[in-house]
Amino acid sequence: MQGPLPPNPQGGNKAPSVHVRVGTNVDVRATLEARRRDRDEAESRRYQPRRGGRYDPDHDRSTSPEPPGPRVLSEAIHRAKFLARFRQPTNLTKYLGETNAELWLADYRLACQLGGADDDFLIIRNMPLHLADTARAWLEHLPERMIHDWADLVKIFVRNF
Repeated sequence: MQGPLPPNPQGGNKAPSVHVRVGTNVDVRATLEARRRDRDEAESRRYQPRRGGRYDPDHDRSTSPEPPGPRVLSEAIHRAKFLARFRQPTNLTKYLGETNAELWLADYRLACQLGGADDDFLIIRNMPLHLADTARAWLEHLPERMIHDWADLVKIFVRNF
């Protein structure tokens, strides 16, 4: 059994702190201050948003003057917005140029419609992702702004493949 407890350094009837009872000379205030400094230092290294925390859309914009995607597509097709509910066709194989082009286009369009696309411009804009190798290279090398709608795409695509 231990001897009598050391006197309370703060005086009064309060029980002495655990540090005093176990005999360690740890300064609690210094420990808390060190933890606070560590937390503040970690906070200063964390990402700080620009302009007072407001989202700055110009900061994240690409400086590229050209819209992404093949140049053969019209401006209206390039501006087609991807819908949040749109799901990419997953069960459709990429077109290699070896099968019936008209049949593949019909299957591709139907798969996109089943995925939630209701706009032909969006379906056309998404199509390069589903072309493989030579078919994709062919599309990339067509003259600028040649495809304006679904009928243009079918005519050009079927005539080549």
